Amino acid sequence: MNLFYKGKGLRALPRLALAAVMALPLAACNTDEIVAVTDPERLRPEDLTGLAAVPALVNGALRQFGGGYSGFGGDAFLSGSAVITDEWYYGDTFTTRQAADQRALQPPVLGNITDGAYTALHQARLNSRRAYAVVQQFTTAATATADAATQAQLRTVEGYTYVTFSEGWCGAVPFSRIPDTGPLDPALIEFGAPLSTNQMNDTAVVRFNEALGRNSANRFAAVGKGRALLNLGRYAEAAAAVAAVPTTFVFFIEHSPNTGAENNPVFSLQSNGRYGISNLEGADPPTGLNRPDAPTTGFAAPPTTAPGAEGLPFRGAQDPRIPYSGRPSAGNGCFTASVRCWMNNNYPDFEADVPVASGIEARLIEAEAAFQAGNFVTMMAKLNDLRANTAGNLTLLYPRAKQTFPAIGIPTLAPLTDPGTTAGRRDMIFYERAFWLYNTGHRQGDLRRLVRNYGLASTSVWPTGLHFRGGSTTFFGTDVAYPVPFDEENNTSFVRSACKTDQN
Repeated sequence: MNLFYKGKGLRALPRLALAAVMALPLAACNTDEIVAVTDPERLRPEDLTGLAAVPALVNGALRQFGGGYSGFGGDAFLSGSAVITDEWYYGDTFTTRQAADQRALQPPVLGNITDGAYTALHQARLNSRRAYAVVQQFTTAATATADAATQAQLRTVEGYTYVTFSEGWCGAVPFSRIPDTGPLDPALIEFGAPLSTNQMNDTAVVRFNEALGRNSANRFAAVGKGRALLNLGRYAEAAAAVAAVPTTFVFFIEHSPNTGAENNPVFSLQSNGRYGISNLEGADPPTGLNRPDAPTTGFAAPPTTAPGAEGLPFRGAQDPRIPYSGRPSAGNGCFTASVRCWMNNNYPDFEADVPVASGIEARLIEAEAAFQAGNFVTMMAKLNDLRANTAGNLTLLYPRAKQTFPAIGIPTLAPLTDPGTTAGRRDMIFYERAFWLYNTGHRQGDLRRLVRNYGLASTSVWPTGLHFRGGSTTFFGTDVAYPVPFDEENNTSFVRSACKTDQN
């Protein structure tokens, strides 16, 4: 079950109607009216209150969520969460990307790479509520079922904005609002006080429950609810939330080669040499084969272990879940030629779609819940069932992927063996999550959970020590979350001092 949201609500002009338009006699053509066109990209506030506005409002909410989460062809939460963790390193000279990779984020007044995503996500939240209200206003007995499904999707998008803020930003994100109906009047803004990480996830659960109340078959909402409950440490409830989600379910953010704003941002950014797939970030020292860009040639494997490395061997493992190849440039160089760039072949072109939620994620949630309940037989079964169907699951998640491991043949993964210890089982679960959900926006939330919910030291989870770019004087910082942008300073209820970016 593959669900694409882009373009929902749009209708093509029927063929007969189109033929009728083309058959109009030339005598009816008024040349003065030819240039009297309506700009489809701009709507007046009064155009957003009637029945005809429903498709634009619904699609607008979904588009802004996609732009905030995945990106309008450039940086957003997806890239921001990858580079601040151990998934990516930066390959150019932009100070905002350098600050994110080194986990020493810039002061809000100078800006950070997720500022645009912050705005788009809040716009998606606002648009979702406004669209929900307009759908409610025009619902009839004949449209009730379809309208309920649309409203469920809108509440789901709203829920995901809260989850995304909770995982990517500090634990003091404000949520202002305006009335769900009526004019878009700045005088009606209700400035919102900051919500903590737990409060954001609590609110997300409420929104997902509302969505499921409108449409119990909304799998996107079910997985989102499980994700929020996992963040809250409510593991049994998380497993229950996703129990009915089939492993074959995937919800994509769709991308397209049509315009730059529609391009897959991972391919766009990596093909431009802005980022590369990392390997063993935090190694001590980060030189030679211990560099996260592991300067090897072709598909020669970088190492799978290194002294002091907190980051995972995303390339060294040569795992079929993360197929990669060198950037097609001299020496595989990034924008900064002295750094090598390796590209994620799960997203091999501008058209590749991003799986935000899936049945694979649902099974991983169940595996973690089983671990928490001490049911290690079920935990291992959930993990190994996914590995037993590696090729099929990867085709579901990444239908456009270019597989490189193995280069020829069907990709497989050997079954796992129970390590027999609490720490070993925990690490196995998070390793499997890291590889199945690589570059889908889950890693930052997982690293923060390891500290917040599992009690691990931040220095044992996040890359530490010398950074590979900057010689012997540049070290990783302590930031684990992005700051609320400077634009929020006009919110009289926002408390800047509460936004601590070094707290998980």
